[in-house]
Amino acid sequence: MKRVVLLTGAIVLGSLAVVAALDLAGWPGLAPWLAARSGFGLAVDDGSRLHLLFRPRLEAPRLTVQAPQGQPLAEARAVRLDWHWGDIWDWRHGAPLRLRLVQADTLWLNWLRDAAGRTPWPLQPAGGQHQPTPVPQIDHLVIRQGSAHLDDAPLQLAGDARFATQADGHWQAELKGRLRGQVLALDAQASAGLALLSPPEAGVPPVQLHVELSQGPQHLTFQGTAASLLDARALDGQLQVRGSSLAAVGQPFGVTLPHTPAFDLAGRLRHASGVWQLDDVRARIGRSRLGGDFAFDTRPARANLSGVLRGGPLRLADLGPVVGTDTPPSRPGRLLPDRPIDIPSLNAMDAHVGIALSQLDLGAASLAPLSPVNASLVLEGGVLNLTHINAGIAGGEVAGDVKLDARAAPPLWQARLGVAGMAIEQWFKPQVRGLAASPLTGRLRADLDVQGRGRSTAELLGHLDGPVRLRVENGSLSHLLTEAMGLDVAQGLGMLIKGDDNLKLNCARLDGRFVQGVLRPRTALLDNRDSRIDLDGRVNLADESLDLRLVAKPKDFSPLTLRAPVRLQGTLADPRFALEGRRLAGRGIAALALGALTPPAALLAFVDPGEDLPPVDCSLPPRGPDEAKR
Repeated sequence: MKRVVLLTGAIVLGSLAVVAALDLAGWPGLAPWLAARSGFGLAVDDGSRLHLLFRPRLEAPRLTVQAPQGQPLAEARAVRLDWHWGDIWDWRHGAPLRLRLVQADTLWLNWLRDAAGRTPWPLQPAGGQHQPTPVPQIDHLVIRQGSAHLDDAPLQLAGDARFATQADGHWQAELKGRLRGQVLALDAQASAGLALLSPPEAGVPPVQLHVELSQGPQHLTFQGTAASLLDARALDGQLQVRGSSLAAVGQPFGVTLPHTPAFDLAGRLRHASGVWQLDDVRARIGRSRLGGDFAFDTRPARANLSGVLRGGPLRLADLGPVVGTDTPPSRPGRLLPDRPIDIPSLNAMDAHVGIALSQLDLGAASLAPLSPVNASLVLEGGVLNLTHINAGIAGGEVAGDVKLDARAAPPLWQARLGVAGMAIEQWFKPQVRGLAASPLTGRLRADLDVQGRGRSTAELLGHLDGPVRLRVENGSLSHLLTEAMGLDVAQGLGMLIKGDDNLKLNCARLDGRFVQGVLRPRTALLDNRDSRIDLDGRVNLADESLDLRLVAKPKDFSPLTLRAPVRLQGTLADPRFALEGRRLAGRGIAALALGALTPPAALLAFVDPGEDLPPVDCSLPPRGPDEAKR
């Protein structure tokens, strides 16, 4: 029995010694035999060495890969492949193929994947090509000289690449082709061999990386470190991007960004485990200056953007392409922009961004900017809410909320805004010859609670519904403008001679409501010691037509006044003023009759003694029950 045990032990030890010797020798002839019978389209030259123990690897003078149809996919010379048996186990159970090292003096490959993610490469455990195939992971890639043709439909990438590793370990690669339909040129350099894809557990240390990417007029530069290239693992460095529009830069990467004027952006870019961070942003978009810190988390089912947008000024003109105001209306004679608003793909991601801008420039010399501007932007499930809006406006503030529901067709917009304490003379600064420097002064209080549907500014305004209330407190109105609205010729001439001044307003208010884009004032008046001016009619934003009637009722004596209602008609783009004919004709007939008696008496028809009008209640009425629910 003892002899049997000793003999068995000797046989086992001898077998182990033989196996160890064969493994040390590289199992001569085994690698070509296994490759030919693997069914994966592999072929290696004689003299290849295969090591299966301890550190499994293949060393071959030449390795080729062919598709089942005979199409050449790769050829490498002086190649070495390292793996772990656990990686092979995981691969056979559905994980991406992982190689710890791919090293070759020369490499040519042809990487192909169709729109369904299928590839002729033998990367499926069963050798089939009918299932989507993930890109293999390579921890260390050391290629002395290499080239590749890429046609990857899921990545929307097509082009030709060249890459090389110098004797000192310096790695460089260049790619020319198209990414998401855009012409692309990439130049990358690293201080050492850089993995294409590498999981965190690989423990690959980051290396110095410099990347330059050009796509037409768009140019991106990155200087920093990374542990792998395609998945940007452990990426950390300085990013600079410039181009003709943010939309053009985002398009190759599948990121929906708004159309903007030319821009330049710089900041610190980091990436780890699916979370991208862009900090210390310094951006110029047109003549706007913006900054902030942002994080983009790609791990959830819906990616999430968070951070704070700072800086200023932000010019409204630089947002023109976003809100469709960068081109004139397509319809002749119209004023409101009708180009579809550039709304990003709101259903593609969520966002939680704070806004803290020093200034929002409205882009008109006669309108003072808003300063500062604060708000919270929340995007969830295709619904965008701009909440806690608070902006300084000419000594007062505007506050409220705006909502956009992109799930509806057409999109539903809602706005609930209030203005309090705004000094009209500080915000609105018209330059009208002959009038006082500030023809309208006072503190404006306003409430707007409207909603509408539309894909363009014109369509949205043409469907507005909801109440509008305005009131001016402690205000004044140009004396000359008051007399002009009352057609008081005598006093108007007097003001032209001595110069204009302002009359204190007893009341100035408008209470109206939008119905399908049509604003009809229920109450609209201006009242001072000289006159009371009432306004009625309608403003139709759907077809941009005007039909307003202005009636002035002088309170004082005037020796010469026409005192006829004034009509404002036409369109927003071409308004026209006219006198109401019946009232003016009546005065003309009276003048003719008096003139028949004696010519000087004809002037009596144009004398106005004024009216004793009761005081006007200028308080804003409370909201009705239906409006309070909005």
